[in-house]
Amino acid sequence: MMPLPIVLGAVLGGLLVLVAGRWNRAGETQLLALGLVVAALIYIVLALAGGADRRWLALETAGLAIFGGLAWLGLRVSLWWLALGWVTHVGWDVGLHLDRTQAFVSPWYPLLCVGFDLVVAGFLLGRASAGQPGR
Repeated sequence: MMPLPIVLGAVLGGLLVLVAGRWNRAGETQLLALGLVVAALIYIVLALAGGADRRWLALETAGLAIFGGLAWLGLRVSLWWLALGWVTHVGWDVGLHLDRTQAFVSPWYPLLCVGFDLVVAGFLLGRASAGQPGR
């Protein structure tokens, strides 16, 4: 069962990349930056819906600030920042949600996110290393 959510996440990440690729380069980057913010926001929504305590809500809110900042830097400074945000979000999924039991996050969800995040990060790393501007 473990690989299925990762594979499904990778497919969904690939779909996001395909949809983003239909836009011009600036639109593509904006959509992928928005996606990073939404990825962080989903954990806040899950925490609120699941009745998480204040500590978890504060932690997830800090994550939103971190990933929102990386998304902003990706839009304003360099595509490398946005790629870093997606790569770092994998660590967030694994470090905070995979090995720790919280009533508000299903065990399969961080695995789905890992697949999703890695595909989007890989795409952005390819763009950034090819010297293609994100703005």
